[in-house]
Amino acid sequence: MNNVFVFLFLFITLVDTGYCMQRTLRSWLNHDCGVICKDRNSTTVYLRADGPNDTLHYLWDFDGNPSVLLALTSRSATMNISWKDFLLKRKNSVTFTEEPIYTFGVVFNKIIEFNDTNDTALINIANLVNTNSLHPMFFQWDRKTLIQNNEFVTLNMEGSSYNDSIMNISRMGSIKVSLMGFCSLDHSEFMPHMLHTENSTQVDIILDHLQTNKSFTNSRFAIELLVVGEGNPEVPMFINPKKSLDDEHTPGIFDVVEVRTPPYKSMDNYETEGAYLQWRPVSYTTMSRDITDSTETMQYPPLKVSNHTSTIIDSMLYCYYGDKADNLLTQRIIVSLGSKGDGFYKRTYYSTWTFLIGYGTPPEEEFSYLIIMMISIGFCLPLMILIAISLYLCIYKLPKQSGQAYLNQ
Repeated sequence: MNNVFVFLFLFITLVDTGYCMQRTLRSWLNHDCGVICKDRNSTTVYLRADGPNDTLHYLWDFDGNPSVLLALTSRSATMNISWKDFLLKRKNSVTFTEEPIYTFGVVFNKIIEFNDTNDTALINIANLVNTNSLHPMFFQWDRKTLIQNNEFVTLNMEGSSYNDSIMNISRMGSIKVSLMGFCSLDHSEFMPHMLHTENSTQVDIILDHLQTNKSFTNSRFAIELLVVGEGNPEVPMFINPKKSLDDEHTPGIFDVVEVRTPPYKSMDNYETEGAYLQWRPVSYTTMSRDITDSTETMQYPPLKVSNHTSTIIDSMLYCYYGDKADNLLTQRIIVSLGSKGDGFYKRTYYSTWTFLIGYGTPPEEEFSYLIIMMISIGFCLPLMILIAISLYLCIYKLPKQSGQAYLNQ
């Protein structure tokens, strides 16, 4: 019986391993920029994910406010960057040879510091008074590592030496941002082990010893994202917090938060599934990312933007959308880091937030084959033991009954 269980374990482990069958990844750093980018500290990664019937294009950019552009096209479409105009953040400097079926963009827009004097861990998003806003474009961004292969692409960036000369604000400390693109369905290697698909990019943000406002006694931070996508600008995105099946991959966290765009019907009447953001509502307060060093995150309703074009003008999204952004879905998403009684940011001076940017239907957690096997063994093994005992008792009693009947004759 032990050999059977070992065989089942090895077989299920093999089946549960992810393979790169859905999309083929190719990536380039500063694609076709040439000598223009040699004398600049520019980081723009172009990731092309070819599937059987379509292609997903991703553009990760750290010139200005860091941003991600996602575009769904046919397999024959290619993306072009006019680098002289692109580096000057001019519209129409990012184009495609064919009109994309669907596009979606996210801008890392602000880091909002607020003084949580009453330890509620909540920020008043309708009236951002007594807060400081740090704009990621004023950090000095350095590329730490770029890993490129046909299974995944990872870009690690670090922003330091914050200096906003307009507002005369300087800050010590750093922000670390990691982006990952994938070829298949699997969990990421580090906590909170988000379940990603071949249609998603994972973003991991770390606030590492970021200097706080000296007049704030109980500083907390919130992160503001700006999302732009195809669709009616009057139709809001919707947030859907829901329970997951188990906490196998993220111990103690049974919740998943999703922000989804409404389904979009293009001009040729092709209805797309829209885009989404997804995350576990957890922030880790140490580098080890242990469950004992975790706190919560809080999401807030999406906010409309009054002037769409002006809000994206300091990001790569303006290079693609330009003035067209005024007619697109453009909203702000704010997520605050921390929960009541966790000691505020000053306890460890370390906070994280990890989320997915994806196209289509967000992935849902399911019991892994290993868990199913363990549950099956948990139910079947006692049942087998009970059946074995019952058979043994029946067989043990039969000879006695036969012998007694023979003597009575």
